[in-house]
Amino acid sequence: MRVGFKTLWQEATRGKSIGRILANETLQRWQGAIRGVVLDLACGRDPSYWRVLGLKDNKEVCLIGVDHNRAFRPTVVADLKRSLPFRDAVADVAIVSSFLYIVPDLQAFLKEVRRILKPGGRLLLTAPLVFPHTPEPRDYWRFTEDGLAWLLCNTGFTEFEIVPVGNRFSASAYLLEPFLRPRWLVAPLVYLLCLLLDRVVAYFGLRPCPIGYVVSARKR
Repeated sequence: MRVGFKTLWQEATRGKSIGRILANETLQRWQGAIRGVVLDLACGRDPSYWRVLGLKDNKEVCLIGVDHNRAFRPTVVADLKRSLPFRDAVADVAIVSSFLYIVPDLQAFLKEVRRILKPGGRLLLTAPLVFPHTPEPRDYWRFTEDGLAWLLCNTGFTEFEIVPVGNRFSASAYLLEPFLRPRWLVAPLVYLLCLLLDRVVAYFGLRPCPIGYVVSARKR
């Protein structure tokens, strides 16, 4: 994945980690397919991919943010670890970003996501492999490509593409991010160096260790 220094600098200055920067760059592959009713499940507060994907103030998108925390001012307040408060086949696109690791029953959750998608609707998902322990209030899972493929197949999704984000050196930078100060200067320089070293890892055919994965899948 090629990310320019200007993008690294701008996003690092905004406080974004190398994992988030690369995930947002990857999500742009499907930007043209994000239309109609878009449910962002576990949206948090004004996530950066809304800006990167141009979802806000987009006349072709009806964006509905869903989160359990009222302080984030989501469109809908809901506990997403329970059944989703939407009727069947209501959404064209569902976004689930950095949430799966705190869901106890992954299959039940993804089946609920499938239920609220229209036939042929798209799921956009990000999931971590290398990630600090982050209980919210629990932290259950980390994901491999095989594990994600198994989950998607067994919850009624098809036509999925699982894209690794980063590799060994950018994963190291991701874990060390709290120490990269001042962020505006040190972080983008380290990120750029690590992305170049990731290419060396790939060139020599070493086993990859991505930060995580970005997934696009369709409702079967």
